[in-house]
Amino acid sequence: MNYLFYDDSPVFGGHEVMTLLGVEALLARPGARVQFMASADNATLLEKLRSMATRHPELEIHVMQRTSTKLEALRNRLAPSRVAGLAAELAAHHPDLVVAVQGNIEHSSLSLLAARRAGLRSASYIPVPHSNAEMGAKLGWLRDRFTSGLFQAADHFVTITDEMGAKLRARGATCPITVVYNGVDTTRFISRPAAECRGKLGLPGDRVLIGMVGRIEFRQKQQHLLLDAIASEPALRNACHLVFAGGGPDQEELATRAGNHGMADTVTILPWCDPADLYPALHALVIPSRYEGLPLVMLEALCCGTTVLGSDRDGMKDVLPASRRFPPGGPRPLATALRRFLDDGAPAAEPALTARVRDTMNLPAFSHAFRRAMEKAAAQPRSDLATPETESYL
Repeated sequence: MNYLFYDDSPVFGGHEVMTLLGVEALLARPGARVQFMASADNATLLEKLRSMATRHPELEIHVMQRTSTKLEALRNRLAPSRVAGLAAELAAHHPDLVVAVQGNIEHSSLSLLAARRAGLRSASYIPVPHSNAEMGAKLGWLRDRFTSGLFQAADHFVTITDEMGAKLRARGATCPITVVYNGVDTTRFISRPAAECRGKLGLPGDRVLIGMVGRIEFRQKQQHLLLDAIASEPALRNACHLVFAGGGPDQEELATRAGNHGMADTVTILPWCDPADLYPALHALVIPSRYEGLPLVMLEALCCGTTVLGSDRDGMKDVLPASRRFPPGGPRPLATALRRFLDDGAPAAEPALTARVRDTMNLPAFSHAFRRAMEKAAAQPRSDLATPETESYL
């Protein structure tokens, strides 16, 4: 089987991490061949692909000068020669399946249009099928006018939660959809002594540690909501110490806000660090995001036995119990959820939830499900491509 992956995003994120794990799972199958077209602007992706190629001679890397941009759907519509040119390239590689690696529906959408033009079977691997308006993108309503047709461009969708599968249907997808949950390394993310981890990271041991891990970017991740929620109630300010780990465009603004709230001494901003040490140090990880797929940080923290509080949407809605979710949109519901967590005694994650994640969302389970989904998409007769079915591989 010959798979051709296409990723024109310049950013290396969690979806690329899972894609590479999926590629490795395909290459483990005898007779499988993978070609990967990656943007020259994504240095991290190319570095990891080249490392993988040293272990798998069946992996062939094609560096391309294309990079997806904002208004990508409009750009492709205004320049049909882009579709025709890529269609010829794809056809020359003779793939059994073209796999578009799509952080959202615009990323790598050119490959879906080109595959259709070339008469090739295609699949979209997409974690976030939200509209641009939902994601708070500039001119989101306008961009959504040009992306609606893309949900009919793929022959098969592979997404990461049942909630995302339903969202694909709501946005117009009529082809088969397969749900493959993300997986995490359950040998690395384990329970560790909290005091030891706090000492290693220089975190206080006399307060309830509430943390966020990931890109510091208010539009999606909304770190400012956690800060505002704690600042809004004296009891929370007195009991909690906030830990933000990561970096991003709003890191300086986060520090400024903490100072303006008079909380500079109760907020720690760590650079990127090993989260396997950080999760056990926390009493709770908070995910107040405007939108998500199935956050790896949530699964990793739960594997460590750390409680997760998340907004009532997307992958958090699929995994977290109702008692650990809060209505999205502002600091007050988050403050209520934090107060309830403290009133409960700041407990660890429920053992049954930790066991579920460790048993069904581990790396072997992901690899098996991803390979099975791609083999199904590649082998599906074209007469069946419009069958509106949704299947979960857990």
